Amino acid sequence: MKKYYVIALVAIAAIMVLLFVGIQNKYDGYVQEVSEAIDKAYGYANEGEQQIRGRLPNPDQDRPVISYDVETTPQQWVDSMLSLPKVKNGNYVIYAIDGREAKAKGLAKSQRELYSLYWQDRYIDRGYNMNLSIFDSILSSHMNVDVPLRYTLYDRERQVIDSLGDFSFKQANYQRCYQIGLKERQFLQMEALISFNEFAQKEVFPLLISFLLMLVALGCVLIQLTVIRRKEQALIQREAATGGIIHDLKGPVTTAISIIESQKDMENDEDMKAIENHNGVMLRHVQHEIETLGNTIREERAHIVVNRKPADLASLAETVKQEVDMVYQAKRHSISIDNQLPQNMELMVDADKVERILRNLVENAVKYADAGVEVQIKLALLNNVPLVSVTDNGWGIEGQYLKKIFKPYYRIEQPVGRHRNGHGMGLTNARHLVQAHGGKIWVESCPGKGSTFSFTLPSKTFA
Repeated sequence: MKKYYVIALVAIAAIMVLLFVGIQNKYDGYVQEVSEAIDKAYGYANEGEQQIRGRLPNPDQDRPVISYDVETTPQQWVDSMLSLPKVKNGNYVIYAIDGREAKAKGLAKSQRELYSLYWQDRYIDRGYNMNLSIFDSILSSHMNVDVPLRYTLYDRERQVIDSLGDFSFKQANYQRCYQIGLKERQFLQMEALISFNEFAQKEVFPLLISFLLMLVALGCVLIQLTVIRRKEQALIQREAATGGIIHDLKGPVTTAISIIESQKDMENDEDMKAIENHNGVMLRHVQHEIETLGNTIREERAHIVVNRKPADLASLAETVKQEVDMVYQAKRHSISIDNQLPQNMELMVDADKVERILRNLVENAVKYADAGVEVQIKLALLNNVPLVSVTDNGWGIEGQYLKKIFKPYYRIEQPVGRHRNGHGMGLTNARHLVQAHGGKIWVESCPGKGSTFSFTLPSKTFA
């Protein structure tokens, strides 16, 4: 039962980790979303603040001529513009800006941005620095989220020119530094704290649902563990009770078999001997069923002890044949033995257990077939390993059931008219006994044509 609790704890831990990872990923996405919103709002704020400063007295009465991403140099542009008649005869001052350099530095992506940077330099020349209050007001109006922001305007020597905003938070998870103008004289540092609390308030419903789902999953796991524990205890109690019943049954059946065998030896009447022999076979059949039940309920909880002794496999097959013939004498059938083993060959096996395996396979072959079924027991060597096969021409087994029929209590649903009594323990017991000998058991079948059950018995042989 402990392994179920370990599995449950691992599952709970996995759910918690996945939940926290999901929340973290969602929060990272939220931070990225807010950061992009601030970046977008910066463009509006920068342009709006500059337009307001542009209402101040203009530093020049002329308009600049801008060289942007062209073949000629700025001076060549100035010279070409000065050669124009209008410029020669007028009172114009020509300025040229190298847009290629600004573009290479990532300062401007368009003619409009380059023009804006130029005017920043012209305003700074006349002492009109950026107004952070106006800038913050415009930026906030374009934000759809409320986050604490702070701004620091400083020069190239990192001397603070002006500052504004919330300086109460220490660690910012949003930081941007913008160059003001083209001459690298002033810079604007923007910082923001995109806190988890703000995210939680916005995403409180999904987080609550996730947490509740986790609690429901945890509750289901605990309930299931309780049910499993109770069922396991009930199974243990049932196994103990069944084991006691089996133990109580084995004694009388064994005694009855011994009495019948003794009476048979003393009986002179051939008819009575036949009756006692029949009763002995039926009692051994009951004994076999009791042993099968005991091995099945124990399964892997107890190791099956194999008492290896020299045994004649052909003799065991003949005994099984006679007993099955007697049990199913009311049903028309035939059982043959094809012994391909070397003459007088003996194997080191547990004869009683091998007889049980063979009896189960032969009995199933007769039981799950129509009247007139033909069953063949084949004894041979496969790569010097004893191989036993039981082949019939009965109903056969669908392919989907071939891997399931050796499981405990598994029974194949038969159509109307083909139902046979059974508990799904015989093949399971056969598998346990074969594996206890170190062998393998398998089946090959075709519906409507019959089946072949085979098993190996790795063993030291005796001549």
